[in-house]
Amino acid sequence: MPSRQSIVEIGRLVVVNYGKDNGKLGLILDVCDTMTALVDGPNLKRRLINFRRLALTPIKIPIGKSVKHSTLLKAWEAADVDAQFAKTTWGQKLAQKARRATLTDFERFTVRKLKQKRNKIIAKKVKELKGK
Repeated sequence: MPSRQSIVEIGRLVVVNYGKDNGKLGLILDVCDTMTALVDGPNLKRRLINFRRLALTPIKIPIGKSVKHSTLLKAWEAADVDAQFAKTTWGQKLAQKARRATLTDFERFTVRKLKQKRNKIIAKKVKELKGK
């Protein structure tokens, strides 16, 4: 039996994983056929998207079939979808990826040095544990 997260249904939050809208959130408003769904969101134009280009999330919003964009936005705000998704591990990873993409040269250097420091501490501890 499929997990609850993998069920395609109206109101399911999805993340677009391909194309110019990569990483944007949207809701499934209608299932057109076995390959496509009508998806809309605050930062996403309403359109048909193939399921291969969507990643389903465990978040579901109670919403009607093929509702207007304004109704969708009200439901989105009422359910606080952005905050719900930001709490998930997936949302945190996307936020971290976006943050890393905007780092300056010096910030990247600082991150690299901190990673080196962390790895030295880990290597020292591993060597100490192997010696016992």
